[in-house]
Formats: sequence, structure tokens, C-alpha cells
Amino acid sequence: MRVKVMSTVLGAGFSALSLVALSACSVTAPEPVEDATLGCMISAPAGFDDHSAGALTLAETELARSAGLFSATSSQRVSNSSATSAALTRMSDQDCALTTVLGPGGADELADHAKSNPDEIYLGVASGHTDFPDNVLTIDFDLVPPAFIAGYIAATASETGEVGALVSQGFPQAEKILAAFDAGVDLYNDEADEDVDEVKSFRESAVDGRTVADTSEDGQAFFASAHDSDVDVVVPFGSAAAMGVVTAATDELASLRTHESKDEGDEEKVLPKIIWYGASGAFRNTIIATIEPNIRRGLRSMFAEWPQSKNPDEVAKASKDDPVDRGGFLVTDRHYKGTIDNGGVGIAAEDGFLSRVSDAGRSITDLRERIKSGEVDPKNS
Repeated sequence: MRVKVMSTVLGAGFSALSLVALSACSVTAPEPVEDATLGCMISAPAGFDDHSAGALTLAETELARSAGLFSATSSQRVSNSSATSAALTRMSDQDCALTTVLGPGGADELADHAKSNPDEIYLGVASGHTDFPDNVLTIDFDLVPPAFIAGYIAATASETGEVGALVSQGFPQAEKILAAFDAGVDLYNDEADEDVDEVKSFRESAVDGRTVADTSEDGQAFFASAHDSDVDVVVPFGSAAAMGVVTAATDELASLRTHESKDEGDEEKVLPKIIWYGASGAFRNTIIATIEPNIRRGLRSMFAEWPQSKNPDEVAKASKDDPVDRGGFLVTDRHYKGTIDNGGVGIAAEDGFLSRVSDAGRSITDLRERIKSGEVDPKNS
């Protein structure tokens, strides 16, 4: 069986994993399939160390390799659109069974390349792109309700009364995510006791001010500006920019703890807090809650032969249609849209700050139920 998958690329510096090294790792895998099936991935700018969709997709592809679905894997990190196109051409030359492109940065290049190679199968993960040719499968996530909940939880957790959200340029649903975050903050203010000060959203009226280039430097600069404005809870959506935010927050936390005075008369420092979009528990020192895209559920919903899980949260819902052979893969659905209702997106409180945010878990559960019942509509708040 041969399959070709492609992930959407964001962008920053080349870094390819050696096929030789990866093939060598496969000695612990089950007996190789009769025909070589190479699983290929392209991602940027944070690559596959983003503690988010990139890292989760790489882990799942390696799981599929160990289960025998692929005989080997190859991943490449790219920096821009031309690098994405070049990487796609190299992947084709390697005769990849499935090529996956991660993020919105490489969506146009993926569409063009797939159109020129109609016999190959590709996968776009979190691309936010809807105009792909028929040989491109897609996994995307509706982050508007989670962003709304994140705004409410950020306001609940804030000690300064200032919170903020950030999206990388090109991130899917960017304006809707920021609007939903602000609406969540507004709901908290509406429902808070009269003697509680109103929480403000950093740069609430300026979408452009909260949309930055997807680089670590821009993420760190945003955090620094927000921190100077007394923002103590930040919710970053993106790849490299999000990593920049959490890196800056972690450094600030370490600095505060290192220089914290032990004099009894000193006021306790307000620590930076993050609601993270990505893998649960990634940066536990600063994370108060996590919005996690369920990549596993998406892949298991789309590919009938993808390794299944005993975890009920990761078990794919049975498709009403019979699987169709696409390039050697049995595909049940060409498109998957993860939501908080279908288990495709999860949001949960983390342990790190539960002593400070004791109601976070309860508030998340309550808001999910109110959204599900229709009492609260994040998209029209």
C-alpha cells in the first residue's frame, strides 16, 4: 500500500530529518509492508517543536510508522513560500505515500502542487483553506468557542484586571478568535459582582495590534508590551509567535522568582499566566489552561487504518459511509472539522495555577454546557 500525505507549511529555516536516520529507527517497527510507504511532513516556522499541531502531528505519524502504516517518515521545516514549493517537489521525488503540510503558511503552495500532481494524496492540517483540489484531505478546528471560553477564564484568573490575546498573521479565523476572546471577557464583566473591577482586554479595539508576524521575536515583543501594560494573562494562537510569548512569560516568571524579596513587608509579585493552544501540560510553570486540537481524533476519523486508541476521547466516530481507496489509503472522510462538541478540540484547566484559579475547571465545564444548550452563542456575542 502506498499513500502520499502533505502538511501545510508556515515558514522559517530549513531543517530536514535524514531519511537514513529515520529508516534506521524503524528497526523496532513491525515487519515492513511489501511496498515502501513513506510518510512526509512539512512545517514552519516553529516546525515540529511547537508544542502544538506540529508536534502532535509528528507524534501521530511516528505512531502510524511504528504500527506499520508507514515504512519510514521524513519531515522538513521551511521558511517561506518558495521553500515550501521546493520541499513539496523534493517530497514528490522521494515518492512519499502521504505528504502533510502544517499550518496556513503553505496552503497556496499545497493547492498548486496537488493540482499538478492529481495522482498523489495530500493532507493539510490547520490550514484554514477551503479551495483545495480533490486530492487534498484537510483537518481543521473551530477555535471560536474555545477562544470565547479562554477570554472568560483569562478574566477570571487575572490579578491585574488586564488580559490579552494574540494571533499570528494568516492564522485561521483570526478576527473571529479575537472577537470571541473579547466577548468572553465581556461576559465575565457582565456576570461579575458589582464590587469587582472590570477586566480589560489589551488592545481590544485594534485587531491589527494583536496580529503579528509568526516569528518568535514578534511574540516576545508582544508579551513585553502587554506585560508593561500590566497584562498578566495572555492567550497566544500561532506557531513561532506563540512560542515567543510562552518563552518570554517563562523567562519573566523565572526572573520574578529569582529576585523576589523575602521581606515580609513586600507585596507579592503578580506572575504571568498563559492559556495555551497546543499540547496539554507543555509549559506547566506558566499554563493555567490548555486548548488542545485533537489531531489524533481527526486522523482516526479520516483514515480507517490509522492506529486506533483505547482512550474514548480519541476514538473516531463511526462514519456513515464506506471507506474509499485514495492513493492506497482507506479514507472515510476527506474533511474533518474539530469542535468542542465533537471532541475535536479540548479545553481544560491545568494544575500549575489551580491554587490561584480554583474556579477555572468549573467555569470551563459550565460555559461548555451553556454554549451547547444555546444559552450562550460565542459567534454572536
